[in-house]
Amino acid sequence: MRYRLLVTDVDGTLLPPDRRLLPSVREAVQAAQERGARVCLATGRMWRSVQPYVEAVGADSPVVLYNGAVVYDFREGRVLERHTLDQEGLQCALEVLREFPEVRPHLFADEQVYVDRQDEQSRAYLERDGITAEEVGDLAVHLPSEAVKVLVVGPPDRLAVVDAELARRAPQVRRVFSERNFLELLPAGVSKGSALRTVCAAVGVRPEEAVAVGDNPNDLEMLEAAGVGVAVSGAHPALLTVADYVTRAGPGQAIVEVVERFFLDGQAYVKLTDGR
Repeated sequence: MRYRLLVTDVDGTLLPPDRRLLPSVREAVQAAQERGARVCLATGRMWRSVQPYVEAVGADSPVVLYNGAVVYDFREGRVLERHTLDQEGLQCALEVLREFPEVRPHLFADEQVYVDRQDEQSRAYLERDGITAEEVGDLAVHLPSEAVKVLVVGPPDRLAVVDAELARRAPQVRRVFSERNFLELLPAGVSKGSALRTVCAAVGVRPEEAVAVGDNPNDLEMLEAAGVGVAVSGAHPALLTVADYVTRAGPGQAIVEVVERFFLDGQAYVKLTDGR
């Protein structure tokens, strides 16, 4: 099989923990592109937050944003696909979140971020992603009409309780963890996997010709949708159950390993069966 598309998650996969893009990663991406492959990014971030990494790595268009809610052709400046949260489900979810003052929801709509109030964990998240948020008080009262996702930041043990309560009272909303302390609420049926199929159609590549790389549960459907699903060393256990290959290298350098194995050396691919 000749693989023609590499789709990679950003945080914890393309980027190491310090979020400084390694020069070897840029060189590997360029080498894959010189062999005729496309390299696209798939992230939970919004466009202005991921744009610096798209440019730094020289990634191809389109890019998957908001964990699949938006697929954006940044070369043409147009949205290829966009999904919004069900208003009733979102209202129910925000009412649930009101009951957990120790977690902080961030609502994304029209390339803006809204928060009831900022606290230390909210400020840390916003600084990390290089974005700002508007404080609006009660989000359920100041509810935008076309929200694409809600990111809830909080202690992992409390988020587990929130997740269970949302499953019971707001089933219209999809829930997925992108990190231990990040619970994301998305439109029903939306995932990086559904977005990968949109990317494939846009660039004329069959899903079985794609390699997808990730590290957290929000990447699971993307690994399943691709011809080869790759989990980064140290990835969440859920990914190990679906991954065809697990890198020896950790975040950042893992992409170099993936490019060398599947796009440069021409070795035959053998599906792993032992979860490693």
